[in-house]
Amino acid sequence: MKAPMSISPTRAVRPESPATIRTTAGQDLITAILASWMTLGGFVDGFAHRNLDTPETFFTPWHGVLYSGFLAVAGWLTWLMVRNRPHVASLSASIPAGYGTSVAGVLVFAAGGLGDMVWHIVFGIEVSIDALLSPTHLMLLVGALLILSGPLRSAWLHADPGPGSGRRLPALLALAMGAGQLGFFFQYMDGTSVRLMQTVYVPGTEEGYFAVVAGFGSILVTTIIFIGALLLLMRRWALPPGAGLVLFGVFGLLMEALEGFEFPEDLIAPLAAGLAVEVLRPALRPSAARLSRLRIFVFAVPVVMWSVRFAVFELYSDINWPVAVWTGVIFFSGLTGVGLSLLVSPPDGGEALPGTGVG
Repeated sequence: MKAPMSISPTRAVRPESPATIRTTAGQDLITAILASWMTLGGFVDGFAHRNLDTPETFFTPWHGVLYSGFLAVAGWLTWLMVRNRPHVASLSASIPAGYGTSVAGVLVFAAGGLGDMVWHIVFGIEVSIDALLSPTHLMLLVGALLILSGPLRSAWLHADPGPGSGRRLPALLALAMGAGQLGFFFQYMDGTSVRLMQTVYVPGTEEGYFAVVAGFGSILVTTIIFIGALLLLMRRWALPPGAGLVLFGVFGLLMEALEGFEFPEDLIAPLAAGLAVEVLRPALRPSAARLSRLRIFVFAVPVVMWSVRFAVFELYSDINWPVAVWTGVIFFSGLTGVGLSLLVSPPDGGEALPGTGVG
């Protein structure tokens, strides 16, 4: 039986030198877990700033969770390099395959952390959206994403990490946490949050106009994050069972954690999207060999998510959006998924590799 393939071009996987040091699936999982610790520390800090009367200082217990996670993953990567160093000709060669960006991420994150401390001393502590746009905080985001890329890149370099190889779990966890990082820094445009949809819509008024613009923009930004992550996974591998629930479930849980789980109904739509992936994945078998099915897949998943989201709004709150607006937003979210799929798998005549897209 022919092994299932992904929707990526063959040339996306470049063979490494035989001398290149590879990590095991277990080592990738340790990296992903430690990087997840760091990511969760950022969410703990965000929760504290949103919901607790935290001291206006750099030195808080919440920063302690964040930076202890960073030190743990930095120490682990350093240990891997130290262990490899006697067997290679140079320091750079001691970096495991795929982890060059992670090592760079450690340096960027460290620089961002030191810069953030100086920034707070000079300019004070940011509040609200200011904190999410601070240059030093954005350095932390870039550093974290680079660190998280290691397990994903390591698995990516293996020719055929089958469903039972254990290679996909660290990659999936790292990708889910990476999407969470983006969600955190775009929390002012988080479509899963109830707050962005509660402004009363009054037709013909400036308030009504900006209420719809903010809600519409948040839905599109969130769609790009989760469909982008899903397509990145599909570009390299057949989607393993449970991948949709992990990606969407982790994202929903992390974003709801920022609210202190005050609105548990916000979890319904991400979980519905994850279930849609699990149902449509074997039913449609989306792939570059079945482009129409791939387009239907990435159109249907966001449509399901935001349809459920608006249904939840109707049950728990009054969004006051005209039917033409919310139905148009739902439809546009599906078109956004289709547009993203064109980047991963071009129309017939492109260079995409046919595959099944399912595990």
